[in-house]
Amino acid sequence: MKQHYESNLYPFITMMNRISDIVFILEVADGPDFRYEFANEKAKERLEIDETILGRRFEDIYSDKRAEYLRHHYLELLRTNEPVVFEISTEDGWTGETTLNPITDENGHIHHILSITRDVTERKQLEASLLRKSIELGMVWDHASDAIFLMNEDGSIYKVNQAFEKMLGYTEAEVKNVLVAPFFNGHDQTKHEAFLARLHGGESFENMERQRVCKDGRMIEVLASYRPIKMSGRSYAIVMYKDISGMKAIERQLKEREERFRSLFDLNPDVIWATDQTGKIIDVNASVSHILGYSKEEVLNNDGHLLMGTEESQRTLYQSYMERTLQGESIEYKATVPHKKGRQVDLKIKTIPIKVNNEIIGMYEVGQDITKQNRAENALKKMAFSDSLTALPNRRYITEKIDETIQDAHRNGKMFALMYIDMDHFKEINDSMGHDVGDELLKQFSIRLQSALDDNQVVARIGGDEFLILIPDIENEKEVEVLAEKIFSSIKHEWKVDQYHFCTTSSMGISIYPTHGRNKRELIKQADEALYEAKNNGKNSYRIYQK
Repeated sequence: MKQHYESNLYPFITMMNRISDIVFILEVADGPDFRYEFANEKAKERLEIDETILGRRFEDIYSDKRAEYLRHHYLELLRTNEPVVFEISTEDGWTGETTLNPITDENGHIHHILSITRDVTERKQLEASLLRKSIELGMVWDHASDAIFLMNEDGSIYKVNQAFEKMLGYTEAEVKNVLVAPFFNGHDQTKHEAFLARLHGGESFENMERQRVCKDGRMIEVLASYRPIKMSGRSYAIVMYKDISGMKAIERQLKEREERFRSLFDLNPDVIWATDQTGKIIDVNASVSHILGYSKEEVLNNDGHLLMGTEESQRTLYQSYMERTLQGESIEYKATVPHKKGRQVDLKIKTIPIKVNNEIIGMYEVGQDITKQNRAENALKKMAFSDSLTALPNRRYITEKIDETIQDAHRNGKMFALMYIDMDHFKEINDSMGHDVGDELLKQFSIRLQSALDDNQVVARIGGDEFLILIPDIENEKEVEVLAEKIFSSIKHEWKVDQYHFCTTSSMGISIYPTHGRNKRELIKQADEALYEAKNNGKNSYRIYQK
């Protein structure tokens, strides 16, 4: 409970700490076994216990006899799946009446037990006094906190106490000698008569949950106890009603909150992991199967966590996110995790601390699948930065790349070169052979340029038959000249486009950072001027810019 639910039961926990009843919540573990997960303040005060009982079993805390007594009643609840009521007492004479209530999941499986113990020391003493002396002792009778009435052998009411009138709203005169009491709900005379026969045959009935109708029409829930007694040779039954409407309302609220939480958790379209303070996954919703292909059991039985990744750097980063979250911070980050079938899934993760009573006991990790969104963004980015004809980077991409390279070169004292190249006589080829041939020539030309470059060198088509080539990290001009010769060698061979076989020449202008300029505009301008110089000197050559 402390791991799964307290984050959604804060109002319940607060209420439990303010009431006068003793409240425990115990986890039903394998065995079956029972371990304390919550004790309210009244329990700590009355039974002189503290937080050290949490996580412990009956056998770890009480004597063998006491542990066996408690275990017997808890096992009875598991067997019947119905509330179980029994009494406990302490050496100082205190007596408590304990009601065990199952807390089940949607399949009816009991995973926790709610134990509420009410101080009945006064009531038990009252009952003893009534049985020993007389039910007519007015002081005891009238000051009992529970509704008490005497019932004749035929089921009619003989006498009621003040608490009865306060609880149900009926005076003694209104119900006395009435065979079928007006506060009965859904009365069945046949069953009623059978019950009376058993009662006056000497059988007692303790703590039966019943609904009763008040005079004002309100429906209340009570624990009803019936005991046969003899007075002046006549048979009566003493009946006691304990109003448990408040407790049942709390139970319903608890169940409703659990169901709301489970709906939010289980039906959420995003993957939600719940972890404890050590990072161990204690729950995961069904979306892990839809998004990542793993069953809930596979995730819970796996010692690792998909978000940790496999690299040490990923694990270190994940650990930092977890530590920050457990300190109360909510973190957002992106991660790529493997689908069970091998493909990669992009997730946007948000971590949320699980905080209960100002203590962080774990965290939620909510993973939104952004794989399609990323693909769409990458496609748009590619469209924005790519040339549609050659699939090379376009002018926008390479100009931004030049800016990045300038910053790196300035920071690290490096040189780089910019090559401006176009084909000689491309217009004549386009006009004589057609635009389709021209377009195919540009595609083949771009392929040859790329084949002559290393991975860190970038070629972009900036328009028509004009291309820019970015050469980072050069040592000297000689290195640039060698690359220029390599490029010219790759594009001098015959072109084959449809039925046409022909050769072309190209011209190139080169500028070098920082010798010929310190910004993008200057470097492109100087490379363009060098290209113009190469064309004016017979084409089919390259020129390095000269001031």
